[in-house]
Amino acid sequence: MNTTNFFLEFPLNFSEIRKLNKMYFEHLFKQRVIFISILILLLLIFSDFININFEDDFFLWLIRSLGIIVFFVVFENSFVDAVSGITFQIAKRLLRFKNLNSRYKFVFTNSKLCIRFPLGRLTHKWATIEKAILTKNFLFLYIKEQNNYIISISRKDCRKMEELLTFVEQNVIHIIKV
Repeated sequence: MNTTNFFLEFPLNFSEIRKLNKMYFEHLFKQRVIFISILILLLLIFSDFININFEDDFFLWLIRSLGIIVFFVVFENSFVDAVSGITFQIAKRLLRFKNLNSRYKFVFTNSKLCIRFPLGRLTHKWATIEKAILTKNFLFLYIKEQNNYIISISRKDCRKMEELLTFVEQNVIHIIKV
């Protein structure tokens, strides 16, 4: 990439926030809930392991640990779906507040694109862009990762879209115009 000081920052509009919440952040949140629940499972097993008497209780500890793991595997998906559903119902209600909407932003630099949101940020290198499609109203960026994502950027707002389009066309990937 021959541009060393490229930087653009766009606030996301309401429709972009809803699309990203539904497709992108929901999956990310599910991964985080699964990770935390696995940590809790491992802590339960480890704390039980610390308190056993190896001469008398080791076999009972194995059976208890196996029972906890089976219980975890059986109920984990429903637990994760319930927590994610509740969280995103709350997120939909919180989007009504302007202060939270202004915290969602696209940040484009010469080496990466970043999506900032109230719970953190997600960063993708430009090399992960598989396809870029430009329509009358949107620029779609197809991200190839473990779970392919589509990032849609609205052209309707008064943004520096031409500057972004020029950068993507010259340094990242050919833009397909539809």
